[in-house]
Amino acid sequence: MFYGFGTTNYKLGDVTMKSLDLVFSDIHADIGALDAILDMATSEEFTKKYGAFSRVINLGDLLERGTHPKQVLQKMKSLENNYPVISVNGNHDEGFLYNIKVSDISFESLDAHAKLTENDLEFFKKNSDNTYGQHEFVDTKNGLFCVHGGPLDPNKITPKNAGDESWLYKRVWQRLTSEDFEFFSYSGYHYKAQSAFDEAKKQVQNHIILCGHQHQETVIEQDGQINEIYSRLELKKEKVNGKILERREIKINQSNNYIIRLGLGGPEGYYGKGKTVPHFGIVQYDPKKVILFTVNP
Repeated sequence: MFYGFGTTNYKLGDVTMKSLDLVFSDIHADIGALDAILDMATSEEFTKKYGAFSRVINLGDLLERGTHPKQVLQKMKSLENNYPVISVNGNHDEGFLYNIKVSDISFESLDAHAKLTENDLEFFKKNSDNTYGQHEFVDTKNGLFCVHGGPLDPNKITPKNAGDESWLYKRVWQRLTSEDFEFFSYSGYHYKAQSAFDEAKKQVQNHIILCGHQHQETVIEQDGQINEIYSRLELKKEKVNGKILERREIKINQSNNYIIRLGLGGPEGYYGKGKTVPHFGIVQYDPKKVILFTVNP
């Protein structure tokens, strides 16, 4: 077997297929869930049907709430030995890295995170200004704008009098509003889909905004109008690698824009929203599709 990048062909036995991006978000220190996702995505059954991933995109929140942060970071480092790994920070990653309390966390989780060493945290690359990691990744070639929460420029939405609350306007804290207006709360800045599309198109004309953070799958399409299309996607189930795999397929119209929010990757991060089973996605490029998966026992 050999792997490529983007739309490169690869071979599995006598079958020639296309490579793809593996995408997940909100693992939340849940090594069992991360292993389940990787076991599924690398299984022979899965790769024969969907392709083998040649790049990994993590949309943030590897840390907190769960109890195996060391193992998760070790796994992510091992992936870097074999694949390009794109990783953006989540709000829980930043909460831990900058010692900001995000939400209630169990004593077991606190203890596991307290044992992390500087070597463990090297996965979060340190920048020249002593900050960690990145808040967004833009792939202009493939039309992807990858963030944890939202793509809005914090400098444009943060009030001058925000003071100590200014960090809640960062991309890692932004969240898609369920209202028909934008507003700020202590869970972050709530943005409208139109604002997200307007911001992203400054860098990628026809784009897919990939995000996580809110633990629930969502798909919004802009084709002149803005429509929620997740509810229209056909849910299909199949048995793959001994698991029941649910999937929803989004066929990408290259003239349109999309917000695709992934569901909760790590059930240990469950906090009242979303199904408590692992979620992940893939991006195929020929033809271009995004497929959302749920791994059930």
